[in-house]
Order: sequence, then structure tokens, then C-alpha cells
Amino acid sequence: MAEKKTTTEKKAPAKKKTTKKSENAAELEALVKDLPGEEIPLNVNPEDDEKIPLDPETGLDPEKLETELNDLKDLVQGEIDKMMGENPDSDWKEIVKEAIEGKANHKTGKDAVLCECCGEVEVGEDDIYCSNCLETMRHYPFVWWKLVFPVIAVALIILSFSYFAISFPVFSETVSANKLVKAGKLNSALSAYDNINAEIKVTDENFGNRYLKYQVDLYSKLGIDSYEDFSDFIDKYFPSSKLDRFYNKDVKAEKEKIDSYQKLYDAFTDVYNVSDTYTDFLEAFDKKVADKGYDEGQIYYYKYYAANIFGEDIKVMRENVEMIQKVSPDAKGLYLPLLAEISLNEENYDDVLKYANELSTFNAESPYVYLYRAVAYRLNGDLTKADEACDDGLNIAPSNTLLNYQKGIICLLLEKQEEAYAYAATAYENADTANSYLAAASLYSLCAQLEGETEVNEAIIDEVTQYGYGFANEVQQIIDGELTIEQLFTEGKGDFTWA
Repeated sequence: MAEKKTTTEKKAPAKKKTTKKSENAAELEALVKDLPGEEIPLNVNPEDDEKIPLDPETGLDPEKLETELNDLKDLVQGEIDKMMGENPDSDWKEIVKEAIEGKANHKTGKDAVLCECCGEVEVGEDDIYCSNCLETMRHYPFVWWKLVFPVIAVALIILSFSYFAISFPVFSETVSANKLVKAGKLNSALSAYDNINAEIKVTDENFGNRYLKYQVDLYSKLGIDSYEDFSDFIDKYFPSSKLDRFYNKDVKAEKEKIDSYQKLYDAFTDVYNVSDTYTDFLEAFDKKVADKGYDEGQIYYYKYYAANIFGEDIKVMRENVEMIQKVSPDAKGLYLPLLAEISLNEENYDDVLKYANELSTFNAESPYVYLYRAVAYRLNGDLTKADEACDDGLNIAPSNTLLNYQKGIICLLLEKQEEAYAYAATAYENADTANSYLAAASLYSLCAQLEGETEVNEAIIDEVTQYGYGFANEVQQIIDGELTIEQLFTEGKGDFTWA
């Protein structure tokens, strides 16, 4: 994992604004002063009070108020989640509309309408009160000042709904993002939450912790591939002062898991650099990580990685990955692609498709779902399904190196050389690992030569040579006519090899 730079930004203190809320409070105070009775002066901040000063506008302890607001907002989000969970196929606007219509309907039967005063006597369709209540009102009219209290109540209700209206989009969008998570569209859910975070930034900095915890769970599902962004998210929304609080212990555990992964990488590098064999590595690595509290699943991942680099038997790699599955069963985004890769090396294409389908249920937007389907179908001789799998994946991740690489191979097999050249170029330009770079460079060079793009091919050769790498031998064998494209990409491993 690459080392990150941390930029500390300082914000100037915000200027105090005169809000609509304070204007309404002043109007209510004026109304109360006009009421009959003795006026009792209040002093919310007596001079001898050594406690935290109360808010001059609300007269409340600001820390206590913030805690209660957080609890209230979490409660509102929880109720909204519950309502949408009970009506998963209903649109939120329809639920609200039904609630309003139900409250407005005072009918006990199909045609019966009750008096709005006593609520017992039926009245005519165009009437509001029954005759008895009307007579009582005529003899006992209201005292004018008593009307002030319902007016105040209505004003407060309207004011509270106006503030809730500002916050409501955040609550409803959070429900929508959670629906995407349940549907296995984890990448789309992450994008939806990014939009929510941006909206909160321009409306209100405090919406409770529930929507943040939802994002923590989402990042945890995505696993190692999202650790860099996950770490930034925790640093931004859970600084050390909040991370140590008891109700954020789950977030702290995730932060420790990220730190464990980075420390294990350093341990892996140190041991690998002084080991000649996998056995040497295993012995030294076990000693280095023993009793350090590292995540057990991540330990087995680095053992698998070492076994792969040292060229160990496929059985050794499978054992390590199956241990990841055993000790970290929720880490599906990590072990399912590895099991699919191992099955591919064993030429067990049915298992490749099985693991790809399991991964699709967990995260339907993972590029590995479509990558392994495409390879399995291609090596099984079904180019139509292989092509469809690539297209499905590219619709989700159009610049993904591995998917563009597979699409380029399929286009060559379908004798679409011009299209193959374009996909190979995209794969080469977006390669982000040594293995993907070498494979994409070999495919790009082959396609460039088949298309007669001599200058492009020379540029590829120069760049790859500068990095100290070479091309797969099969490239020149195809150009010389010693090997066919069909033999290379449909037989054996079905891909380039390196000595």
C-alpha cells in the first residue's frame, strides 16, 4: 500500500449569522410578554455558575444538546430505514402521501363524517360541527388570549417541519444507498454515499453517526481493495478524539485492521528479501508476526502471495486461501477471486464459474466477476458468452485493465483485429501492476504489428525495455507463423507465458 500524504487544513472561525430560527424565537417571546400574569425573569447563565456556559439562544447545555440531536437524528434514520424495509417495493413519496391522506380522513365509515369538536355526532357532508357543539360555542365563546397557545404550538410545529424538510433528503438518500448495498451493488452504493457526504457539507455538518456507520460497514465489505480510501474516510470523520469513544469501538477495530495490513506488508517485504525458498520465508515470517495481534486472515493472504511468487505447488496456494475463508468468512471480496484464480490454474472451469457467481451475489459490480466468467467461457470454447461477460464488465468499469485485456483477446479470436488493437491500447494505458503491464504490453505489441502500426510498436518496445522488461515469446512466434492466435488463447493456460 502506497504511503499517503496528510494535508492539515485550518478553517477560519465561522461568522455568526442571524437565522430565521432566532427571528421566530423573538416573535414568540413578544407574544408571551403580552400574556396576562406575572413575568418571571430568567437568567440562564448566573455569574456564580461554574458549569459549561449555556447556549445564549436556547438556554441549553451545548454538549448535551449535541448528544440529544445525534440520538434524535439516528432515531429518525432508523425509523425511515424500518419503513422502507417493510415496504421495499414502494416509493418513498407514495408512503408519505398515504400517511397524509390517512390522517386527513376523519371518516369512520364510507359516508359517515363526525363532528370535529366532539368527534361523536355525525354531521352533513358540508358541515364541520354538530348543532350541539355550535350552540355551546355560541354561549361560551373563547377568551381571545387563550388562542395564543395553539398559535404558538402551530408555529413551533411548522418551524420544526421546516428544519426537517432541509434534512429529509439526506435521510431518504441514505435509505436508497442501503438498498444498493442489499442488492449487491457495492460500488454504486459507495458513489451514492459520496453524494450524501457532499450534500451534508453544504447543509448541516451534524446528521448523527448512523449514516457514517453504514459507510464503515460498506468499506469493510469491499475489503483490501478499498483500504486506501477507507483509511482516508476514517481519518476525516472519526479523528482520534472520537475514535477512542466506546460507541466507535467497531470503527477503531477497522482502523486497526487497515494498520495491520500495512505492517504485515512491511514484514512480508523484510522476510521475502532474505529468503531463498518458501520454506525459509514461512519459518521467518511466522516468527516475525507471532503474538503481534495481526489480522489472521491477512497473515494467510501474505503466505498465499509468497507461495505464488516462489512458484509453490497450486495445492499450497489453495490451502492458504481456504484458511483465509475459514478464519475470515466475511472477507468474500478477498478469498473468492483467489479461489477462482486457483481453479483457473487447475483448468477446473466449472469451479471458476461457481466462485464468480458467488462473488456476484456478494458484489455484483466487482470486475473479477466478469473477468473470470470471460476466461472460463473462452477456454471452454464459448466465445459468445465470453464476449458478453466482457461487455457486462466493461459497462461497469470501462477502463479496467484486465477486462480490456480479455476483450482484446476475444476480438482477436473473432478476427476483429482493429477492435482488438483499441482494447489492447486501453489495457496498456491503464495497467497498474507489473503483471498486468507486461501482459498488456505483449498483447498491444502483437496487435500493433498485425495492424501494421510500426511506429506504435517501436514506442512500446522502447518503453518496456527502459523498465528492464521483455515481451512474451509467443508474440514473435505468432508474427513468424510458428504459432496461431487460436493455439495461444484457447489451449493450455490460454495466455502468454514468461520463462
